[in-house]
Amino acid sequence: MTSKASEIPIRTHYDYIIVGGGTSGLVVAKRLSADQKLAILVIEAGADRTDDPRVFTPGLMNDMYGNADFEWLISGVPQPQLNGRTLVHPVGRTWGGSSAINMCCVVYPSRANFDSWAALGNTGWDWNAMSPYLQKFSSVEPPSEETCGQLSLPATGRSLGGEGPIHVSYARSYLPCHRAWVPTFENLNQPPHGDHVSGTFSGPFLAGVTIDPETKRRSHAGADYCSPRATHRSNIAALTEAQVQRVMLKREQNGSVSAVGVVIRTKNGMGHKIYARREVVLAAGSFKTPQLLELSGIGNASLLRAHRIDVFIDNKNVGENLQDHGLVPCSWELADGQVSGDMMKDPGIMAEAISAYEQSKDGPLAEFPFMSSYLNLQLPKESINRIRNHMSVHGYLPPGNNKQQDELYGILDNTDEPIGQCSLVPRQLKSGDDSTARYMFGFDEEGQYITFCGVLNHPFSRGSTHIHSNDPNLNPTVDIGFLRHPLDLELHAHILLFVERLASTEPMASLLKPMGRRLHLEGGKKSMDSLRDAKHVAKQKIVSNNHPCGTCAMLPMEQGGVVNSRLLVHGTNNLRIVDASVFPLIPRGNIQSTVYAVAERAADLILEDQRNAGSQEARL
Repeated sequence: MTSKASEIPIRTHYDYIIVGGGTSGLVVAKRLSADQKLAILVIEAGADRTDDPRVFTPGLMNDMYGNADFEWLISGVPQPQLNGRTLVHPVGRTWGGSSAINMCCVVYPSRANFDSWAALGNTGWDWNAMSPYLQKFSSVEPPSEETCGQLSLPATGRSLGGEGPIHVSYARSYLPCHRAWVPTFENLNQPPHGDHVSGTFSGPFLAGVTIDPETKRRSHAGADYCSPRATHRSNIAALTEAQVQRVMLKREQNGSVSAVGVVIRTKNGMGHKIYARREVVLAAGSFKTPQLLELSGIGNASLLRAHRIDVFIDNKNVGENLQDHGLVPCSWELADGQVSGDMMKDPGIMAEAISAYEQSKDGPLAEFPFMSSYLNLQLPKESINRIRNHMSVHGYLPPGNNKQQDELYGILDNTDEPIGQCSLVPRQLKSGDDSTARYMFGFDEEGQYITFCGVLNHPFSRGSTHIHSNDPNLNPTVDIGFLRHPLDLELHAHILLFVERLASTEPMASLLKPMGRRLHLEGGKKSMDSLRDAKHVAKQKIVSNNHPCGTCAMLPMEQGGVVNSRLLVHGTNNLRIVDASVFPLIPRGNIQSTVYAVAERAADLILEDQRNAGSQEARL
């Protein structure tokens, strides 16, 4: 690649300008660069910290949260439905984006997830069309027979991975709580069922992680899709520590709008205009992409005029439809003699772990054992239907979003689609009035703990993100909206009651200290005894799972959309969005794999449109 960090681009014109050197943007850059005739520029606001130990060492990922060198430091507005709590929303601001700072987990969406996208009017985005892209982005080293045996998992002979740039592997060392995970779920009548390849799966599983099994370094878009190590293609220019201020738009004679380039500001404060011969691709993420649209004149006209921004396209959907997985951490104290990740609070043990990683790429910092389970729960139909009927009478979603709600009800009624997820984290996690990562991942409590995290897979609640100034250097407001829809609160409460049953079921129960501390409960309580208790815990402890999406949804404009099924912004000729903001509905699980898959498909769409445009020009 050309152009190192903080340098001015060597050209003023490129064929494609990609805004955001993160998970999706670098996929698109890599695939477009296969055509050596194209000149591609990737602009990233953060620095290239690929060789920072906090990035490449799997066990040091928590050190990046709350640090402006790695993330945008976005804090949301107070949430009345969460007792006035304010939540933080870490998203990547470094080369590689969120794939360089996340928890490395690879969890795949379901057949129902993609089929619901297609049902909302997006031809070519169903499971059959998208499942090949889930295989394209990664190469997977499956878990060994020994690993499957000690975790009581069926040995897998199938792999979702192909020969993609991202390395996916599985941990090799496990604690007693990991080994108890599958047997406990089997005793709860929740055995492993199905497989990820088919898109239908429920029950406990071991998730892959984006860690290179040979080097034990984090595998992410900035290291393995587009970096000097991954490609020597001279037609990609990378400009880091440069922030795009707005997209330059032009109104054509036929009334449509074209993107002609971007205005940027580099680290030294200098402003520059860079022009796109073909397209501008926004890949800045679910908060920054809608912010850029609004700063450029695409959004709610009233909001734009209030901030003295010229309106090119009036679209009230920009920044709306925000979805995220809310996570409720429930931490139990372990029985005497049991250990967890809390032993890393000992400076001596931490020093030994760092030494083991530096010298032999081994030890607890070299891997991340992630066990989880999709929950098929028997819900009380009477209470669920009562809430559904109430919402149908009084309304909740805007009229254009009724089709989304119908799809969500269909997923809720689908017995093959689990409503929730429970993940095992072998250490203490805390939340409450303080939702910062430093508090959540801190080792403030004495003792050894494990945490069960309850997550609702398909929330009905919606939030929003918008500008509050025409200053591009300020973060947008984020109203996450967790539990705003009463059905979400009901469902989350049932998930937490299941978590309570999990903790009291063997063999897991024997690992927990009898009458030990429960960090998620107040006043020394030892259990959630009712739906009311569970709802209180949900409101007081829910935090972001850091899966924001949907704010520039791929939908018809009259149904709440911002982009069409080819990811072009409605009303524009050549402004495309490729990131999680285009998800019309949030998929289950960690969204990293879906972002990679969407970006791979987007690259194919862009190249296809380029070929079609070339054919038309040749005929003229």
